[in-house]
Order: sequence, then structure tokens, then C-alpha cells
Amino acid sequence: MGTMKNNSKKKFEFSDKTKLLLLSFLIALGLWSSVAAGSLPVRVSEQVEVLQVNGQANWYYEVTPAVVEVTYEVPLIGDKEPPVVFVRLDQAKWGDQELTLQTFAPTSGRLISINPSKVKVHVEPIVSKLMPVNLLNMKVEPGQVIVTGPETAVAKVADIKTESPVSGAEVMQLKAIAVDKSGNLVENVKISPDLLTVTIQQAKDIVTMQVAVLPQFDVPPNVFLKSYSVRPRVVTVQGTASALESVAFIKTSRVTVGAGSSSAKASLQLPEGVELLETEDQWVTVSYSAERMVASEFILEGSVYRFLCPESVQLTASDIVVTATGVDYPSTCVFLGKGGNY
Repeated sequence: MGTMKNNSKKKFEFSDKTKLLLLSFLIALGLWSSVAAGSLPVRVSEQVEVLQVNGQANWYYEVTPAVVEVTYEVPLIGDKEPPVVFVRLDQAKWGDQELTLQTFAPTSGRLISINPSKVKVHVEPIVSKLMPVNLLNMKVEPGQVIVTGPETAVAKVADIKTESPVSGAEVMQLKAIAVDKSGNLVENVKISPDLLTVTIQQAKDIVTMQVAVLPQFDVPPNVFLKSYSVRPRVVTVQGTASALESVAFIKTSRVTVGAGSSSAKASLQLPEGVELLETEDQWVTVSYSAERMVASEFILEGSVYRFLCPESVQLTASDIVVTATGVDYPSTCVFLGKGGNY
């Protein structure tokens, strides 16, 4: 018998060195794939606040909308800081306008779009006014506050109120609130001081009475005030008996008079310790009729006499009587003086 040959083949295996090289290659390939994938841009959209820069300290700015949608691209791996979106307020003027938004793109990416790309900007001056504080059956310290804010908002403020008093307390500090003629809260104004010391007065100490309203006028020398009226003519006020003892009338703020007929709103100037009932308005309407004054000269008894009279008054020499003690003339005229002899 012949000898049998073994035809089975030996199983192939990598050497340990080869296995180590292959493993190193696979690790390097994975790292390269990760880096390559991380460098691919990723698109991101998010809401970003509009920053306001270069504004004037004494101007009020209202920017609409305050937030915009920004789309930008950044790498998959790494920081994804959004772009900075801002509007330059030094380019704005008083009134309403549209301004284009500007941006700083992300450090490692690029900006795609801003929606909207423009914002509406309203600009007006910031003003202040002094206002009295009058509260029903309450003593308030201080009795006046300063209201500061945009011009249109401050113009709406008709009265200063406080938050609701604490039940049972006699003396307390309450936050001041600005309201309009309808009693609605006025936004965007600052009150200084914003806290008021309020003392609740007992009802038995309070007296209520009706008082006439007395208008106050600023009349230029060349204008004659013919007549005036005020509505309402009487207001109801209250206060302690001692505070009301010397009050015969309530004065208004001063109304500047010009030639012709006109009317104006005037605020009531309340003495210390005197308040209006809550049903009363702090403003009254003052109407007036006025005319221009004209100069006239007359030669009487060898001297020149000068007068200033309303246009409607036809002053003649017969209206003037020179006496040993002075000069008689119509009460609507003003005697300017006596000139040289003729």
C-alpha cells in the first residue's frame, strides 16, 4: 500500500504586528471621518434680540420688533454662537423711521439671513414736569413729584395716585402711580420720588365745600382782555377746617392771552392741605376775548397826552378831561404820560 498524503491546508492568520497596523489604520480612518464630518456646515435659525447702540441719553427710543429671526451656518463641532444683531440709533431722527439692521457674523461661521432686515424706530425727547399729589382723605408727603419720560407719555399724565393703602394702617409708604384723565395707568414714565408717605385722616376731621374758580392770565402790554369765562365756575374741595378757613377761591394755572377769541385748558392750583373730590376734574376750560391795543396822542392845553386803547375804542379829545389833580379818561385805556409843550 502506498503512503496517504495530507491535503488539508493550514488556516491563514495575521501576525500580531499586522493586526496592530490594521487597528492603527482603522482608528486613524475613524478620526479622519469625524474631523471631515465636523467641518461640514450646519444651518441654524433662532430668535436674537436687537441691540440698541449709540443712542442719546436725553432721547427716548422705541424699536419694533425687539427680536428678529437669524439664520446662520456654523461647523457641526464647536461653539455655535449666534450673530450679534444691532441698530445704530445715531442714524435716527425725531419721529418715525425705518433703519437697516447691522450684524457681527459668528466667529467660525457665516450669516445667511435676518428676518426682518429693517426695524421701525420711534424717537422723541425725554421731558419732566412737576405735579401735585392729591389723595382723598389722606395727607401726602411730599406733596409734589417729578414725572419724567417720553414727551407724549408725560403729556398724558393728568394725576398722581398711589397703590391701594394697607387696611388698618394709619401711616404707610405707597408707590406713586401716574394716570391719565380717564384714570388709566400711563406707561413709560418715571416718578421721583416713587414712594410717598401717606397718612390716613379721620373722616370727622374733613370738611367739604364748594369754591369758585379764579382764572389767572398773562396779558401782554399791547393786548386788552375784554371778557372771560371759566367752566366749571365752581369746584368741590375738601380738607381740614383749618386748611379751608382762608380759601375763598381756587386759582388756575396762568393762561397766556393773545388778540382775538380763544379757549385753553388750565389746571387748578390747590393750596396745601386742600384736595378735589375724586369726582372733580383737575382741569378747567378758560375762554376769553381780547383785542389789540393801539396808541393815540392828543394836544390838550398846549401839551401832548399819550394813551393806549383797545382798537374798538374810538378815543377823542372830548373823552379826555385835564384837571388840576390829573387826567380823566375811559377806564379801558391806559395813560402813557404827558409829553412836551406845544
